[in-house]
Formats: sequence, structure tokens, C-alpha cells
Amino acid sequence: MDHGGYDRGMSGLEECEYMLKYLKVLDPTNARIIEGLGKYDPRNLLSLAQKTDLPPTTVAFRVKKLMAESFLTVRAKLNSPRLGLTKAVVVANTNRGFADTLSKTIENIGYWTYLAPCYGKFNGFYSIFSFPYKHITELREYFEGAKQLGALSDYTLFLTSNVFDVAPSFTGFDFEHKAWNFSWEKWTADVLSGSQQVPAYLADPQSYEIQADMRDVLILKELEKDGLKDFTELAKIVDITPQGVRHRFHEHVLKRELLSGYEVAVFPYPLQVSDLCAFVVDFPNQSALGRFANSLRGKSFVISHAKVIGSNSLLIHFYVPKTEFTNLLSSLDRLTVKGIVRSFFYVFIDLSSFKRQTISYELFKNGAWEYSLEEKIKKLNKIVPMELVQSSR
Repeated sequence: MDHGGYDRGMSGLEECEYMLKYLKVLDPTNARIIEGLGKYDPRNLLSLAQKTDLPPTTVAFRVKKLMAESFLTVRAKLNSPRLGLTKAVVVANTNRGFADTLSKTIENIGYWTYLAPCYGKFNGFYSIFSFPYKHITELREYFEGAKQLGALSDYTLFLTSNVFDVAPSFTGFDFEHKAWNFSWEKWTADVLSGSQQVPAYLADPQSYEIQADMRDVLILKELEKDGLKDFTELAKIVDITPQGVRHRFHEHVLKRELLSGYEVAVFPYPLQVSDLCAFVVDFPNQSALGRFANSLRGKSFVISHAKVIGSNSLLIHFYVPKTEFTNLLSSLDRLTVKGIVRSFFYVFIDLSSFKRQTISYELFKNGAWEYSLEEKIKKLNKIVPMELVQSSR
């Protein structure tokens, strides 16, 4: 969910230089290529060149250069239910002065894929898990135990569909002046006039039966790092021939629908003057949810979204310039008045110190995902300082 290959250790001056360089390379040709990567199969650059009406050499050279200079990252998105995993999002409040304890508490669980400090309705950490569905009760029990020990003061946990990444769009970008134009009224109009049909990709999963073996999982975790990694590189990791990897990719990964798509990560606008926010938006019915979800395609201020399983709610990651955040809130307020939105809450995510990792492939053994709540609780008792344990009693 992060953007590009941005180095979180940059100084303020380096950040400015990075963004100035990015804006310089953001010309119409690069924009067309980046949009194409989000719309079509990013692993087939020849087909991408044909569909974007650009020379194949131009596409290959520019993609390689954008990635080498950390302006662009392409990662595979896994179809979690087909792997026996469910997406779980946890937002937790830290006990004041013990942020490090909460961070370690979450990391101790395992199976987390994204972790970042957050503030707003919750002041603590925002985390996303790809967690074994058959062990989801243990995840809830772990957080209850952590709360009783004082590792956190409060939390909310909900399961979601696969997180759907919105393809990059430069429709509102002025290439001559290197500036973005936002049309919030058009967005609200799109919501009100849009299709009521909930997109199929947001449907609640009907099965969590595992469709992969260990070699499939190894291929997938590498594609999570780099969605364009070639079969020769993958073969060295999976320990089979490139032809074997190619066969598995087409006959297992694609035919068994182990991928839900690709994340094409770029910076729409400078990090230092922008906010990444996670919103949970509740709707009165499925029709309203459908209208809202269908309006998100092609919006530069939307990174990704998912449906909260068992409810008429969406988890949405918005990325907007700070000067536009009040306009985002005003748009949601207008949609509330119109009866499309029932309620919402949000947290700001600190992009300067987030962590991410692939699926926990090392815990996939003999065709199943391992989890020991007892072992995790034992480690948790060593993580939480005694003063927190005593104060929570």
C-alpha cells in the first residue's frame, strides 16, 4: 500500500529533491505507461506497448528506468481466500508511552503484511494481516489477551475482502504546470449517478480452501516483492527450472486464480505535503455501497479499497494533498446528507515509519498454515512490561 520505492530514511532536502526529480520524469509518455501497467497485464510489456500505442523498446526502457530510480514499484496482489487466508485489519490504541510495546505485540502475532503508526480516532498502530481463516478465532483471542495485559488500551478488528488497488490515473494532472486539479463535485455526482451493482471483486468470499502448494507459495511471495520478476530469477528461489516455473505460473497461479491483480505503486503527489488515510465508511444498504465503490475507479486520490465482510462497509485508503483533505471530508458529508453514506471514521497513517512484509510462507507446512496461540501468548507475556500488566488489573 506504500508508494513506489520511496526511501523512508530520506532527509527533508532529499525528499524535495526526490519529488522534483519525479515531477520532471512525469511526462505524458511515462504517465501513459504507468496507467497502462495498472489497466493491463504488467508482466507482458509487448502487449502493453501495443495497447498504449508505444514502441516496445520505449516501454521496456522507461519501465526499467522508473523502477531503477524508485519512482515505480509493481507488486503482485494475492487472492487470499484461494490460499486459505483472510484479510484482517486491526487498528489499536497504544497505552501512552508504550508505542514500542504495541508494535512488538502486533509483530509477535505473525502473518501481518503491513504495520504503521496511526493517529486520529485511534492513536497507535494500523495493521493488515493475511491470516489463516481456520485460526481467525485465535487472532481475536490474542488481541483480547493483549488488551487484558495492557499491551493496548482499545482496538477494532474486522475482516475484509481482497484489497483492490485502484489503477493510477493522471486524468487530473496538468503536465505543463506539473500540478493536479481536483473536481470533488464531479466525484459526488459520479457516486449519485453510478451503478448500484456491487463490483464482483468485493463479494464476500464463499470458500477458504487452499489451492496452492509450497512451490506456488514461494513463487507468490517473490512476486509480492517484485511483480515483474522473471522466470529465471524465480527458478533459483523455487529450485526448479525456468520452464517449470513458467508451467506453474500459468497452470497453477493463473488457472487457480491465486492472484487478484497487481499493485502499481507511484507517488501521485509529494509525500511531505500529503496525507494517507484509512477510512471505514458505512452505507445504509448494498445499493449505496455499490454506487460509492463504482465511483472510485480512475480517481487519483484513492489508493485501494476492500469490503468489510458481513456488512455494508468499505475500507478505503485515500491519499490526498493536505490542502485537499477538508474537501474530501466535505464530499463525504454531502454524500451523508444525500443518504448514500451513513457514517465514517478515519485514521491518518504515518508513511515515514511503516513496515511491510510478504505472506508468512515459512509457516506454510504440509499444505496447511500453522499457528499456536499458546506459544504467542507466552511470548506476549515477555513483551509486555510488568508496570503495564499491573496497571491493567
